[in-house]
Amino acid sequence: MIQALPGGAGIRSVATARGGQARRSVPADPAPPPPRPRALRAADGPDGHRPCPVTGVRIDLLGGFALHLDGEEVQPGIGARRLLALLAVEPGGLTRARAAAVLWPGLEPARAGAALRTALHRLPGCRADLLHEGRERLRLAPDVATDLGELRTTATRVLNLALPLDAEELGRAATCDFGHDLLPDWEEDWLDHHRMRWREQRLHTLEALSFRLVQAGWVGAAVDAALIAIHADNLRESAHETLVAAYLAAGNRIAANAYRATYREQLRRELGGREPAARDTGGRPGGPHGGGEQGIRSLRSLHRPATGRQDAP
Repeated sequence: MIQALPGGAGIRSVATARGGQARRSVPADPAPPPPRPRALRAADGPDGHRPCPVTGVRIDLLGGFALHLDGEEVQPGIGARRLLALLAVEPGGLTRARAAAVLWPGLEPARAGAALRTALHRLPGCRADLLHEGRERLRLAPDVATDLGELRTTATRVLNLALPLDAEELGRAATCDFGHDLLPDWEEDWLDHHRMRWREQRLHTLEALSFRLVQAGWVGAAVDAALIAIHADNLRESAHETLVAAYLAAGNRIAANAYRATYREQLRRELGGREPAARDTGGRPGGPHGGGEQGIRSLRSLHRPATGRQDAP
C-alpha cells in the first residue's frame, strides 16, 4: 500500500506482513527548498565587485556619509569612505600625491601612496562608475551626484538677488534641506575649511531665501527658513533680524517686537552686559513698526545686492 506523506514531503510504502502487522519502509528525505534570491550587494560579481555599469551613484555628505549604488546604500571601508568624501568636496579633483598627503598626513609619502592604492582597491562597485582616474589626477566620475553639489547649485541661484526666481524655482528652493552641516561627526583637519565655507553659504542662503519668500508672499515659509538659520547659529544677528522682518511682513508686529527684545537680551548677556548695536531693520528695539511693507523694506536693507559686480558662482 502506498501512502503520501503530509505536505508533499514524499511517499512511503506500507506492506502488510503475516499476522496483520505492517512493515514500514524508511521515509523518503524531503527535497531541499530552492535557494531564496538575495539582494544585489556591493561584493557581487566574479571579481568581488558589482557588475558594471551601475545606473546611478550618489554620495551624501550633509548630516553624515552615505553611498548609494543603483539606489541601494552600501558601506565602504573607512579608507574608501574618506577618499570619496575628499573628492566630493574637491570637485576639480586632486593629484594622487596630494590626495595621499591630505588623507594620511602622518605617513611618509611612500606609505601614504600605498594607503591610497589600498583605498582605491577597496572601493565598492565598479571603479569606473565612481572615479575618473587620470595618470596623475583623481576626481569623481561625471555622473556621480552629491547632495553638497546639488545644494551649492541652488544656493548660488538663491544668493544672486539680481536675478528673479519664478514660482517653480522658488518652490524647489524652499523644499531644499539646508539644515545640516558637512560630515559633522568626522574629525578630519582637511574638512575644517570646507565645513566653514558650507556653513556660511547655507546660512546666507537661508536668509536670502527668507527674503525672496517674503517678496513672493510666502511668509510662513519665510519664517521657517529664518528659524532654520537661527537653529544653526543662535548668535547670528542677521538671522534673528531676518526672522523679525518676516514677522513684520506677516503683519505680526507684537511677535516681532517681543522676539527682538528676547534675542537682544540674550546677546546682551553674551556680550557681558553691553548693549548690542541696533541694526537698520525698521526701527529701534521695541519701537513701532509698520507691518508687511516695513518687513519687506527691512529685509531689503539686510540683503541688498552689491552694485558694480556680482560674485562668481
